[in-house]
Amino acid sequence: MSNENGINEKKLSAMMYKILEAEEQNLRTRAKTNDDMVETIRRIIMDETRKNY
Repeated sequence: MSNENGINEKKLSAMMYKILEAEEQNLRTRAKTNDDMVETIRRIIMDETRKNY
């Protein structure tokens, strides 16, 4: 379902959930640098935009 701005709410919710989950895990482990987290978030956004719901 898209709103007047063309934003798919289901995709947006999935992106936010996955980004927050990745951030939370990295806060616990400190396994990724800032650059690694930026790349992870970029990959999450790209993957979710390609999906069809």
